[in-house]
Amino acid sequence: MRSITGSSRRGSKMKGTDMQTIHTKAGFKVLRESLGLYQSDVAQAAGVDVKTVKNWESPRLPRCRATAEAWKYLENLAEVQEREVGCLVEKIVDETDGNPYPLPYFREQDLAAEDARAARISNAMTRKVAFELTRLAIPYEFRFEEEAADDERLSEIWDM
Repeated sequence: MRSITGSSRRGSKMKGTDMQTIHTKAGFKVLRESLGLYQSDVAQAAGVDVKTVKNWESPRLPRCRATAEAWKYLENLAEVQEREVGCLVEKIVDETDGNPYPLPYFREQDLAAEDARAARISNAMTRKVAFELTRLAIPYEFRFEEEAADDERLSEIWDM
């Protein structure tokens, strides 16, 4: 695994969007959390201690900033997530029948550590799908995995 260490103060434009990301401490934290990642997830990918990621996000340490590679890691994940959300929304729009569309939501506390990480990431994506469905005025409802497992619409789209 490649280590992503160093420092970054510049911003970058995310591919496929018109959004300019300014590399601030708060921006790093917001992006990390929007992807459903913990500081430990980023630390593992970056090859650094969790304390280093905490320092990157701490306003008390203005000189300690996330590396360009760490930003790129998160921005690349955000691009992948954006494409996946777009595909899911497109499929849901094609299948909408006016009834609320069930969106799966996982309870992390019921899962093993690695599965809980996947659930956090899935839940983050589900929240973004819900945002897009709201924007498109398509009704939806959140359902826990066991409540949604029998719904054929979910198994076809979400690979449950």
